[in-house]
Amino acid sequence: MKRVLTLLALLPLLAAAEPNLLATPLEGKPSEVKWYPGHYVTLASEQPRDKWQAIAGKKNFVGGQRIYTWRQLEPEPGKYDFSAVEADLALLRGQKQRLILEIWDNQFHGEAAPPVPDYLLGAAYQGGIAHPAQHPKVTRTKRWVPAVMDRYIALIAALGKRFDRDPDFVGLIHTETAMENKGPGFEAFSGAAFHQQMLRLVEASRKAFPHTPVLVFGNYYPYRGQDGLAQLASAAVKQGVGWGGPDLIPGKKIWGYDIIRANAGSMPLGLSAQWDTFKGDWTMQQLLECATKELKLNFVFWGCFDRHKTGGLSLTKDVIPAVAAYGTSLVTERPGNLKVADR
Repeated sequence: MKRVLTLLALLPLLAAAEPNLLATPLEGKPSEVKWYPGHYVTLASEQPRDKWQAIAGKKNFVGGQRIYTWRQLEPEPGKYDFSAVEADLALLRGQKQRLILEIWDNQFHGEAAPPVPDYLLGAAYQGGIAHPAQHPKVTRTKRWVPAVMDRYIALIAALGKRFDRDPDFVGLIHTETAMENKGPGFEAFSGAAFHQQMLRLVEASRKAFPHTPVLVFGNYYPYRGQDGLAQLASAAVKQGVGWGGPDLIPGKKIWGYDIIRANAGSMPLGLSAQWDTFKGDWTMQQLLECATKELKLNFVFWGCFDRHKTGGLSLTKDVIPAVAAYGTSLVTERPGNLKVADR
């Protein structure tokens, strides 16, 4: 009997010393949202998941972030395919690491297929996508159309039903809020309508994922500029949703940075270190100090790049060793708004 009591007394100490040690499938109604801050490595949908093996057992790396398009997750109306997400989880789980998912409903590089399911291109959804005048090969999903947002929220609900209680699925990200308003398909664009639908998405995401952090990547915004973006962030704080953005770039004036600075400790915060981060304008020391000391982030998502040939950084040769050796870690305290939401 004494041995049992001694073990029970030690459990809280073990959990505090190693948060991953006692992770088990969530059952019933947990009192806390899953919380695994730290460094993650991002893979685009076409990159093989075995690239994550580079961070297996590496200090300060919690797991992988994966980007999938809406089209990949919902190939047909109401029929979802999460098999790739399941495979990602299986590999990372085998490495004792975890997964954060980012969904792209926008297209940034002019890929052949649009990022949304084909059915969304019909008249019932006002064509589904628009093409910015300055970048005609990329697309923006018509988030301002209620019928389009209805379908996106349905996808989020389906993901939540499957993964909210998976202990190794530890975050969901909505890709950046930047939205042009001129070009083919923008004829009926409304900034106010866009804002209202984004508010819907914030609330619906929290209901779909009451036990998993959700982050909105908010940078530029087509409704009242920085004031509109701040309104969305205020709603996110109230709903228990986090904030972030697509670029970790020291010294650059990015709207979302002001929101991050103002809400450190109040909501989950994370930034992606993408292509520009790796071009060699900053050392790893500068990047890490920006993330930890200036912005007080909980998460950094490092792209899987190697730009050594052009004088830039490499994930395997620069980022992984520097993150493992860096003495000042990201902020790990649970944010004030992160509590289990009522369904």
